[in-house]
Amino acid sequence: MAITVPVVFGTGTDPVRDGLVASLNRPGANFTGVVFITSELGTKRLELLRQLVPKAAIVAMLVMPSGTETEVERGDVAKAARTRSSNE
Repeated sequence: MAITVPVVFGTGTDPVRDGLVASLNRPGANFTGVVFITSELGTKRLELLRQLVPKAAIVAMLVMPSGTETEVERGDVAKAARTRSSNE
C-alpha cells in the first residue's frame, strides 16, 4: 500500500505560473493550499487612482526590490498603464 503525503502550501505567488500545480481549481495529486495573489492588486490600484485623479499625468509605484513578485507586479502595472494610455 502506497502512502501519500498531503502537501499544503501558502504562497504569495501564482502557483500555476510557478509550475507548482496544474490549475487553481484542480491542483492535482495531493496538493492543496492558500494563495495570496497580491501582484494583481497593482493594476486595480492604478485603476482606482485614475478614477480618483483622472488628470494625473505621472504616477509612481513603490515596490520592494527584493520581493518575489516585484517584477511581475511592475510588468502588470506597466502593461495596464500602456493599455490605458493607448485607449485615450
